[in-house]
Amino acid sequence: GLLGMVAARWCRVPVRVYHLRGLRFETTTGWRRRLLVTLERCAAGMSTHVIINSESARDVAVAERISHRRPPVMIGSGSGNGIDVDHYSPDRQLSRDDARSSFGLPLNTFVLGFIGRLTSDKGIAVLLDVFEHLTAERDDLHLLLVGDVEPGDPVGPDVEQRIAARRDVSHLPWVPETAVIYPAIDVLIFPSEREGLPNVPLQAQAAGVPVIATTATGTVDAVQDGVSGVLVEPGNQMALALAIESLIDDPLRRVSLGADGPAWVRDRFAQDAFWDELITTYRRWLSTDE
Repeated sequence: GLLGMVAARWCRVPVRVYHLRGLRFETTTGWRRRLLVTLERCAAGMSTHVIINSESARDVAVAERISHRRPPVMIGSGSGNGIDVDHYSPDRQLSRDDARSSFGLPLNTFVLGFIGRLTSDKGIAVLLDVFEHLTAERDDLHLLLVGDVEPGDPVGPDVEQRIAARRDVSHLPWVPETAVIYPAIDVLIFPSEREGLPNVPLQAQAAGVPVIATTATGTVDAVQDGVSGVLVEPGNQMALALAIESLIDDPLRRVSLGADGPAWVRDRFAQDAFWDELITTYRRWLSTDE
């Protein structure tokens, strides 16, 4: 993004749009944080317009004086590309048993799922700690992790070893199509510490899967607490464990949360509506000096 803005400014491109899809500095401290904030300010300062993909991320960007000349613009309710709600509809997916069989998951176990990059700031270590705590007292749980381990923000070799050693944890690498995962899980767990606006919780809700996520920047805008999911404080293992147990032990509430997800995602994040507003915004910027 920074290099693109520098090149565009150098070449005197009249309309330069910087897309902020997350604030990397939020999970850093000291000189690294100062450096990353400075780079974001430089990229935004060389743009003519900044688009950001969630309300909470916009609040942080304004507080850090990123794009202080013009406040960042949010398209619709946020998101980077909207959600194709019909694509994730449960009516279009495999049955629960067929989906589980395709991934080698146990049929009669409560399956917690995580989809995303396996990095430190996604809260993988916290999730694994909570899962180990829960399974010390119950044997009806299985954890499905979907995503590649990335070296840029590593979870650490100890976490990787613990994942590999457990028979009740399944790890799938990156998959090109996430829709096939949702029918196989009972609840999506998304313990991330920072986001722009995460797609995975929105996809899960569109698929009718309840979500337990955090109040972290970005994620807090992607789940309607108490309606389509449950939000807990980032890093709070006790709160996460209690939230998981509450949905395991209350199937009626779990079903209710899952049922309300598709309509909420469609109303706020439908892809066609997002595209319409995005192209309208681009055309306005191209035709005026706004």
